[in-house]
Amino acid sequence: MRKSLAIAMAALLCCTVLFGQDGKNKTAFGFKTGMNFSTFRQVVSYPTYQAKLKLGFVFGGFVDIPVSDRVNLQPEFLYSQMGAKAFDATTFGDVRLRYNYFSVPFLVKYKATKTLKVFIGPEADFLIRARQKDYLDHSTSVTNQIKDFDFAFTVGFEAWATKHIVVGVRYIHGSQDVSTTPSQNTLFNQGIQVTAGYKLFRKAKKAKKEKHK
Repeated sequence: MRKSLAIAMAALLCCTVLFGQDGKNKTAFGFKTGMNFSTFRQVVSYPTYQAKLKLGFVFGGFVDIPVSDRVNLQPEFLYSQMGAKAFDATTFGDVRLRYNYFSVPFLVKYKATKTLKVFIGPEADFLIRARQKDYLDHSTSVTNQIKDFDFAFTVGFEAWATKHIVVGVRYIHGSQDVSTTPSQNTLFNQGIQVTAGYKLFRKAKKAKKEKHK
């Protein structure tokens, strides 16, 4: 199920990219990498379960599609590690929960200044794998205990260091309880993502030389 959804989303966004390349402004491609500072947002307070901050990697590619002089659309295709460290009384100590997602944000960006853009947009997260490590560093799969799909919202900004290098910061706010057993723990993904990226501009087509008579 999760693979079918991922393929459908990727195909849809690729069509959007191809459509967006007809504009007069340059469509740019690029890649990025960085860190997620993630945890769980708990709607219900559990005295035996407390979520803490965890570090994870994020990397992937993006396409920057100009709509106007100030507005751009940017679909992204990312491998993103979310989750949290947590105190769990049932496991006698801290556990580390790592949720690996194929994440597809779709951002609407606004050029606030020459080097600064702000953005907002939805994000589709497709679960690849979920693992849990206990205080003894024993790792077990918990993929079947986590929902296959999470729908999130993201907001942030990006600043250009040079024409090609961009750094960005965003907040990710999951909208769905990721646990398949909410009666035990009600957990929502959330995190701060910090990335650095490199943008490649599409080369302009060379004008055809006129044939000599």
